[in-house]
Amino acid sequence: MNEFLKRRVPSSGIMLSHPGPALTILFALFAFFMILSSILSGLIANVSKTTVVAIRLSMILQDILIFILPAIATALMATRLPAKLLAINKIPALNIILISVAILFSSMPIMNVIVEWNRTIHFPEYLSEFERVFRQMEDSAQTVIDNLMRGSSVGTLAVSILIIGVMAGFSEELFFRGAMQRIFMSTTMNGHLAVWCVALIFSLFHFQFFGIVPRMLLGAYFGYLLWWSGSLWLPIILHILNNTIVVIFTWRSCNIPDETLNPDKLGVDLSSSANCIMVGVSIIITVLLFVILKRLCNRQN
Repeated sequence: MNEFLKRRVPSSGIMLSHPGPALTILFALFAFFMILSSILSGLIANVSKTTVVAIRLSMILQDILIFILPAIATALMATRLPAKLLAINKIPALNIILISVAILFSSMPIMNVIVEWNRTIHFPEYLSEFERVFRQMEDSAQTVIDNLMRGSSVGTLAVSILIIGVMAGFSEELFFRGAMQRIFMSTTMNGHLAVWCVALIFSLFHFQFFGIVPRMLLGAYFGYLLWWSGSLWLPIILHILNNTIVVIFTWRSCNIPDETLNPDKLGVDLSSSANCIMVGVSIIITVLLFVILKRLCNRQN
């Protein structure tokens, strides 16, 4: 367990001769801390004076125990170069960050269409009970978000950004991309397959079937950002930005309902020719920006 590092360089540039034990450690720690987090969250709920405080503390605890600690512990046990394994030893160039941000914004209309399609999926009659359970899970998750966003003060918004935007964005990228994807890519597994496998696991972890496809696409985007740039800080920045945008507009809609300023509505109604054009332009610009990003990353590397 002391050292898995050997001179073997897959496409990822990671040199792990025995990634299997590293993955075993990662998943074992994940399972252990998930159980521990559930127990501690229950204790917090019992002693906390308000539901909102309990939810906030539980989310912070979950990020630290379930995501951050397993990723760091696995990296420390897997190699003498944990920062390199997690890809936190390299800072992305500013132009690469800006292009990545532009992709996030340019893809909003087409992503909204996919979100709406996934949200309105209906199961066959013989699977109706599964659909009911999945929709109850969606409602429960939405209730948690609504509780967090309750309150019109800027302080409420700031705390939500720190917990959902910064903390969740950082911790999830450290675990899923920094640890899991990097270990997958230290094997002989094809790089694209590794990116999409981790993206699927990332999406499934949220236990929200009616958002599984857009979340998987977002996870794949973060995965390619890491693979192409070689820096975990790039997907961390984009994940935090994406979550922060969601938090800001969710908070605003809870306190100042205004559909005209809701980015989630961009391109959704495809019965409108203007929206169809918007979605088409979104696809073209996003693809072009992806090509530019890939070339910039290749040039930098």
